[in-house]
Amino acid sequence: MRKNCDATNYAGIVDTLINIANVLRDQEKYNEAIEFQQQALMMREQHYPSDDVNIACSLSSIATILNKQRQYDEALEFYQRALEIYEKSCPSNPDVIANGLIDIADILNQQGKYEEAIEFQQRALTIREDNYSSCHEKLADSLNRIGEIRFGQRKYDLALDCYQRALSVLERCFPCGHVDIARSLQHIGIILNVQGKHDEALDFHQRAMIIYQQYYPSDHPTIASCLANIGNTLTEQEKYDEALDFCQRAVAIYEQYYPSGHSNLATCLAYIGNILTDQTKYDAALDVYYRAVAFYKKYAPNHTDMVTCLNNIAEVLRGQRKYDEALEFQQQALTVLKSNSPSDRLRIARNLKNIGNNLFQQTKYDESVDFYQQALTLFEEYYPDDHIEITDCLYWIAINFNRNFHFDLAIEYLERCLLINEASLSPKDLVITNLLNCLSQVHTTRDEHEVSVLYEQNCFLMRLKILPPDHEDIGHSLSNIGEIYENLQNPTLALDNYQQALAIYRKCLHPWHDELWKMQSNIERLLEELEAEAD
Repeated sequence: MRKNCDATNYAGIVDTLINIANVLRDQEKYNEAIEFQQQALMMREQHYPSDDVNIACSLSSIATILNKQRQYDEALEFYQRALEIYEKSCPSNPDVIANGLIDIADILNQQGKYEEAIEFQQRALTIREDNYSSCHEKLADSLNRIGEIRFGQRKYDLALDCYQRALSVLERCFPCGHVDIARSLQHIGIILNVQGKHDEALDFHQRAMIIYQQYYPSDHPTIASCLANIGNTLTEQEKYDEALDFCQRAVAIYEQYYPSGHSNLATCLAYIGNILTDQTKYDAALDVYYRAVAFYKKYAPNHTDMVTCLNNIAEVLRGQRKYDEALEFQQQALTVLKSNSPSDRLRIARNLKNIGNNLFQQTKYDESVDFYQQALTLFEEYYPDDHIEITDCLYWIAINFNRNFHFDLAIEYLERCLLINEASLSPKDLVITNLLNCLSQVHTTRDEHEVSVLYEQNCFLMRLKILPPDHEDIGHSLSNIGEIYENLQNPTLALDNYQQALAIYRKCLHPWHDELWKMQSNIERLLEELEAEAD
């Protein structure tokens, strides 16, 4: 094809270049598609002013392909250039400017820059509110997009508010019903399910199904999607047989509609794997999970649900004590996350924690510490207010150090953990008593019994305030204090604490319980020793 052409026929050539680019894009031949789009852009730049809308269209088309290649920075630059032209050349065209803002917001959302994405979506919503009636479907579209970002942020209340507002707009826009209403109902149902409001979630999914059945044949994949959501909600309600029935019906539709496979089929199979896991049918669950992963890898290797599926496989394998196999799937999940969702640092950090825990179970303490440290770094840098995740990492790092006989480091991390928990938790939270007990044990291991008894006594006093007076844990504290006093060569105080522990154990434990017999044995031994000393 001639690159130099007369002004009279260049428009036809540009159209041809764009059509070829679109075909290549649909074939996922993105580099070739960009080459043709860039040729079209160069020709338009030769024949149009720099602020012409046709140039903006080419810039947007290139950005769309870059987005598909996950080259987000480059895509963002092209979308921003396009938006500048739209705002200059089409100030009276709200649709074009709003769409340009939405394109940028979508990229920012992909990059995990959620608040910036919200800002652009909000600007698009404001333009639409200024130019359309309060019941226009474009307002609902913007609200749904903001809701999607809030959902990605795990700000479920804010997401729910957006989806409910979108639903209200659509119900006024389409009083006789519409598939978009059903989609909003599904969005709301999914959030309610995540929030643990399973009965309400089920109601919204069922309402969506009624609408879908009016618009689609019974074997349509949209019907399958709704069936799968109902099944997922029933799983949360522990109605496993019903859940399995709905998910199997969805799978049957997907298999008929997508005979060679599809990511939606993979997701539905993963739901079935979850059900079978909850039913303790672990081998059957693994078989289904493996099928799901195979479809994900073939049809949607970048799908975020594949990470969930890989981690679910790992959890089942860990339950079967197949730690090496579990680790392999955990590492696959981490690789997918880092490659496809590098901005989702929360999931990456949690995956690192899971690997650390698996390595701990294998007594690979040095490796376990390394993964927990990586997770801790992410939590402290990006989620400094998430005290639960931070202290969990600190705790397990300390436990690893303790198992590896690095007692100084174990104490250091336990003390950091204790300080954060004392500042962020209720003074009656039993998590604090657990840390006091751990610190006592580590100091005992170092023969620092004077320090150890202080931690254990604080633990005992907290438990005494929080728990019923005859609670087993209070007995454990008294037993521990007794052992420390024995180490301090103070048999009288040791005996007193053992006797108090025994009195509690007799109230809360079975007469044949090991702890009860251990206390009786300790008391008898100390009484004999004290009598011998007296003689």
